[in-house]
Amino acid sequence: MKNDRVEIEGIDANTYAGKAVQACKLKARGIFGDELLTFKLLDFVNFFILTNEFSSKGFIITDDNREEMYIKIIEQGDIKLIEDLEKYITLRDSLKLLQNKRQEFDDIVQKLLLLKDYNDKDQVNSIIEPYLRR
Repeated sequence: MKNDRVEIEGIDANTYAGKAVQACKLKARGIFGDELLTFKLLDFVNFFILTNEFSSKGFIITDDNREEMYIKIIEQGDIKLIEDLEKYITLRDSLKLLQNKRQEFDDIVQKLLLLKDYNDKDQVNSIIEPYLRR
């Protein structure tokens, strides 16, 4: 016998929570759509190239050491390196914004997955309403 159950993000699509996830996905597409239109694949490639260029010069930039590395790069006094750092920071900030928006959607899905009753409208609505009202 064929299983006709359809899931959205691991939740039965026929439940209230499944329909809520679908609504949040549509909202997320709208949010991401605007951001992704301004952040192009070429931007990611440029970020990747800049990261490699800094690494090849001994500047391994991580979340934990980035301020220290930024200062070291600036202290080099190399105008091209400083211009590249400005580009890197701008691209990194754009990537971080996209990452945060994706995490916000993932957090909602995780909360919905933890529900004991996917058809409990009050619980589902308390999770999704702030996101959908944005």
